[in-house]
Amino acid sequence: MNRLKRAIMAALLTAVPVTSVQAACWNPAEEDAARIRDMETMLMVSALRCRLTGADFLAEYNGFINASRPALVRVNDTLRQHFAGEGGLNAYDRYVTSIANRYGAGTSDMTCGDMSAFLDAARAEQGSYEGLSRLAVAARVNPVLHGGRCEVKMATR
Repeated sequence: MNRLKRAIMAALLTAVPVTSVQAACWNPAEEDAARIRDMETMLMVSALRCRLTGADFLAEYNGFINASRPALVRVNDTLRQHFAGEGGLNAYDRYVTSIANRYGAGTSDMTCGDMSAFLDAARAEQGSYEGLSRLAVAARVNPVLHGGRCEVKMATR
């Protein structure tokens, strides 16, 4: 690398503040919210991607969102609270974007037909937070949890 490129790189590196924020661990309620958000984002990205291949279930997805709005608001409130100490809304936005990016090319084990059937199962929960949680667990949705799960301390006698 020539001297000019090195000087530019050095200037850029010093201009960008480097923060070393330790990712907070995830308590069970936050992990549950992350699992539901992961599932909802997978369905959203799939609905958008699959409509281009002739498997159009975007209207059904939009109906799911409308019916599930209170549960999804609860999910997002929980996640925003989790990220409050890690950069707030910017950290939350990066997290949500990372989920969408993971599903952008689809999933290796589910076709558009599978995703449409999965959406039907989610719609059958009629917006229930608990129902969406059970479905996400049953479907083995595993969100990426930077910081890991919080350690659970058991009381002993």
